[in-house]
Amino acid sequence: MMLSRSTAKAAIGHGGGKSRLIPTTSTIHRLKSSGCPVTGPILKKVPTLPFVGSMIPQHSGVPVFTRQRQYEFNSEMRQKFGEFIRYGIPGFGVGLHGHMYTIFDPNEMAKVVRSEGAYPSGLIEKLWQWRRAMLESGSVLVSKKDSSSSDGESHDYGLFDKGEGWKRHRTFLQTGMLDPVAARGFLPGIVLAAENASSVAPLHSHNVNEYMNYTAFDMFCSFMFGKQMNTTSTSVSTDPTVKGENKENEKFVTAALGVFEKTNAMNLFPLEFLMAKFFPWYKTTKYQALQDDWDTVREIGLRLIYDFVDRYDRDELDEMEKASYLAGAIERQRESNDITRDEMAELCLIALFVGVDTTSSVTAWNLVHLALNPECQEKLHAELVESLNAKGSNGGTRLNADVIGKKVSPYLHLCFRESHRATPAFSAAMWKGNSHNEIEIHGETLPQGSMVQMGHISYDEDYIDEPKQFRPERWTAEGVASRKGTKSEVLDHPFMRDPFSQGARRCPGSRVATNEIHAMISQLVLDWKISVPDEKINSLDDITYDAGPIKPIIPELKFEPRR
Repeated sequence: MMLSRSTAKAAIGHGGGKSRLIPTTSTIHRLKSSGCPVTGPILKKVPTLPFVGSMIPQHSGVPVFTRQRQYEFNSEMRQKFGEFIRYGIPGFGVGLHGHMYTIFDPNEMAKVVRSEGAYPSGLIEKLWQWRRAMLESGSVLVSKKDSSSSDGESHDYGLFDKGEGWKRHRTFLQTGMLDPVAARGFLPGIVLAAENASSVAPLHSHNVNEYMNYTAFDMFCSFMFGKQMNTTSTSVSTDPTVKGENKENEKFVTAALGVFEKTNAMNLFPLEFLMAKFFPWYKTTKYQALQDDWDTVREIGLRLIYDFVDRYDRDELDEMEKASYLAGAIERQRESNDITRDEMAELCLIALFVGVDTTSSVTAWNLVHLALNPECQEKLHAELVESLNAKGSNGGTRLNADVIGKKVSPYLHLCFRESHRATPAFSAAMWKGNSHNEIEIHGETLPQGSMVQMGHISYDEDYIDEPKQFRPERWTAEGVASRKGTKSEVLDHPFMRDPFSQGARRCPGSRVATNEIHAMISQLVLDWKISVPDEKINSLDDITYDAGPIKPIIPELKFEPRR
């Protein structure tokens, strides 16, 4: 007969008190095998308080959370509270206590994705700092609602909201990005940006994190504008004229990173969210610093975009610029009038600044893993040399879509997948809201409007052998087949594949970003033998990291020329 939840709790020794544990998946499996089936993990409600949620460890019992131990926090939460958790994160969760549900089963998460409806909810609308900065900077993406919503909000934030405004902005932005043929068309410029960036890699050996940020900016600008910014070169130039001419680009990158960094810092302090919610006229020191960076990003970015529009109207674009995303966006905006000229400009601005930090973080982790694992780096180099000779452009000397494609260079994609497994760029695999209706997860009914995140299990030793070992071979057909029928086969679920989320709110620039990462890593490995000269750094355990997204603090690297 079916074991009830109350009986299941008794069967595994549940006692009273807030520190009690719930069964892990392995415990559930043992109960099932003994003839006492249960429907799945039992919901553990972690103690919360109004306004601060579960962010006081002494009260809630949650592990201490810092930006420098997000991977550890995620695993400790699962070990302590089980695989179905509700706890409080003000600003991200729902209600006075900031309730958010955490699950680890992608099949259960698929229920949330399938229930999204026409106007899905996601994490981006929880970025209250960005929404406030948009409103206060006069962004045309923000509009006044006819009447306030149930949460008291009187504005619609378009792309950063849900509803018709989100759908209109999202549809326009993703056109020309998500289509694989369109994304492939931008590769020549991205490859050229990667070549230029790789050529000066040794000059950045002492500050590789900054280098990764500039490479991401240069590659995304080649996509957005069809122009080579060469920030990786100008930032290390000794020519004051050159540095002066490109100072604005460096300033943009610094400010864009500042927005991410300050957002993450503010999220650790519930008081910041409370002050913004109840005293919206007051600006804390942290928020003012974020807004200053936001205004810098907006000023420089919009200037670049409107200058491009003016040159488009004067027919001054070269062939690469005419093939850019922005040129296509201008044409689509004028043909359809689905959005205004100024909305188009601000949407392109958002894509430009968001693309810097996310892409650089993922690229950085790939680079660190290859530098720490020379045998994998050499195997990838051999594959790329062979692929380049067989399929490369310019007589087999330049990367193209075929060379970095999965069919021709499969090991490149195995390395990308393994890097994401070991060190994902975000603290959870995805965040979704069931804005359409209530939904049943693990036998529990979650009310409409709940926020659900899918936690990572890919670096948890309960699911993967030697999780800190970098083994791209885990993702070969043989590796996948070996997990069939085991607890670990969940790692092969599509939701675990990459850092770009799933469903209607999947990152619209995911294809472009993936091409940029593949191109940059391929070019670096082709040009340089990359290593860590510090003898004290031998494994992933020796690498520290920070958040905004999660990125390694890259040690000094050595770049030895290969060709």
